[in-house]
Amino acid sequence: MPDEASAPNPPPSSSSPFGGELPLTTIESFIAALVEAGPEVAEHMVRAAQELLLAAQALVSAAERNLAEQRRLREEAQEAAGASAADTDRDAAASDGPTLRSVDEVA
Repeated sequence: MPDEASAPNPPPSSSSPFGGELPLTTIESFIAALVEAGPEVAEHMVRAAQELLLAAQALVSAAERNLAEQRRLREEAQEAAGASAADTDRDAAASDGPTLRSVDEVA
């Protein structure tokens, strides 16, 4: 495997303010590899990135639907609990009034 310094077309690198050559960053290396590989590879990478984006959008949509369903169920449970508490309060208020006692209790 030839040295990068002895390669006929060394990849571009940035110069240091101190006169030395800095190594390529990850993004620069990726872009250089795409340019060397040709347009077919770059097109394939763009299509793959689009597919990944569509998959991520599908996951987010599914999560949003799931959260909306959970919120709806929670609200229904709270409404049912509120109605149940109101019924219990009404029953308690009705039992607070005068009640009939048996004759044995009175005598």
